[in-house]
Amino acid sequence: MENARYPDQIARMYDRMAAARPDPWRPGYHLSPLAGTLGDPDGLCQRDGTYHIFYVTSPLACATSQRTPCVWGHCTTRDFIHYRRETTALFPDTPRDRDGVYSGSGLVRDGRLLLYYTGNVRHPGNYDYIHAGREQNVLRAESADGIHFARKTLLMTNDDFPAWVTCHVRDPQVIEQDGRLLMLLGARTQADEGCALVYASEDGEHFRLVHTIRTPEPFGYMWECPDYAAPGGRPLLLCCPQGVPHQAYEYQNPHQCGCFELEGRLDAGARAGAFHSFDYGFDYYAVRSLRADDGRILLFGWMGMSEAGYGHNPTAARGWDQVLALPRELTWENGRPCQRPLRELRALRGACQPADPAAGCRWDSRRCELVLRPDPGQDLTLRLFEDGLLAYSAAGQVLTLDLSGGCGAGRTVRRMKLDRLETLDLFLDGSTVEAFLNDGEAVLTSRIFGESAAVTASPFAGRAECYPMGQFEIEDCRENGV
Repeated sequence: MENARYPDQIARMYDRMAAARPDPWRPGYHLSPLAGTLGDPDGLCQRDGTYHIFYVTSPLACATSQRTPCVWGHCTTRDFIHYRRETTALFPDTPRDRDGVYSGSGLVRDGRLLLYYTGNVRHPGNYDYIHAGREQNVLRAESADGIHFARKTLLMTNDDFPAWVTCHVRDPQVIEQDGRLLMLLGARTQADEGCALVYASEDGEHFRLVHTIRTPEPFGYMWECPDYAAPGGRPLLLCCPQGVPHQAYEYQNPHQCGCFELEGRLDAGARAGAFHSFDYGFDYYAVRSLRADDGRILLFGWMGMSEAGYGHNPTAARGWDQVLALPRELTWENGRPCQRPLRELRALRGACQPADPAAGCRWDSRRCELVLRPDPGQDLTLRLFEDGLLAYSAAGQVLTLDLSGGCGAGRTVRRMKLDRLETLDLFLDGSTVEAFLNDGEAVLTSRIFGESAAVTASPFAGRAECYPMGQFEIEDCRENGV
């Protein structure tokens, strides 16, 4: 593919999708791609009261079996309800990012919006693309207005990374700390151990390696999407370890998404301790943090899973695939991370529809929030779109998500240990399901593709409410069709 023609090809694909008929599986209060696939959230930052949400997307991916370079899509919002879909921010238009603009971060400094990202280059030949054949370049793009990114600067290449890492070094996360910039990079060592490289810079352009964050014992062969947050003063390294051995109730996905407890300074001596999973469903990955104006730490994640065995979702045949998960508020409570749905989403709620759970409940809606409050010691069984199952066994203290009936499109079963079930807040939206348990103590996220809109609950003692949910209002502000 000639990258110079890529914007025109994308514009034609977007026009074609705009003429497509409405799709009941397309969500209304999640960000989804106009066409093609949507991947990692990136570049999260706030400038003059406007939040910038970038995301990796490959607009032509659903129209061809060939590898297509990804770009950075861009949305802005002031309230997380009303959005502007901005023009595409980054294209693979230089020799250092010709095969795709991959994940990274955003930073506002001296009035400019800076995007740090991975420029992917795959050389043709008989390579394993782990130890040879791949360039993972770190680049920075700049914008004066926060919309148009004209200048790209090459900051680092493979030659700038330590000799003991492979070609897999990517996903720069740049933060400001103590008057200088720190860059976190996920890495895979030559010994197939995951770690995070920490670089420092005074000017945001020249970086030097100052530390490597590891675990006492190997934890996966690669750490993707490293990030730093300190909810309630508890320092955490957010990341996505790959290659962690599966357990009965933990680490059931091909790759993981969560956080390490950090001890020591980020740039000098920090060690990764206990790991906490952010999600126990099928589809949550590539998490990034964003600090809101009021100090809240917000998490954005991709509702997908890299290298999942179930392959493409059914929506790919309709020209689009994957979405961003609901933003979450991250706190640290009782020695563990807690995640609650973004409070601004309550503005989308319609009138409350209470139900009598003692008689069993039925709702017919693909777009709603179910608020369930079972009495202590209760079992709970929900049928999702007829052939999906979400069930809690009080005796076994196990929560099960079973999508093997067909609505999972290849997804089967996920189980997690839960010593009690006090609250369940269930968000359904087209082809997404997100279950927040015990006021954010645990979360399960998945895509789901039911032919029916019916959701039923077996009789239980407690309280049940349904809130119909509205949709995001998204203004199309793209230029030249892209």
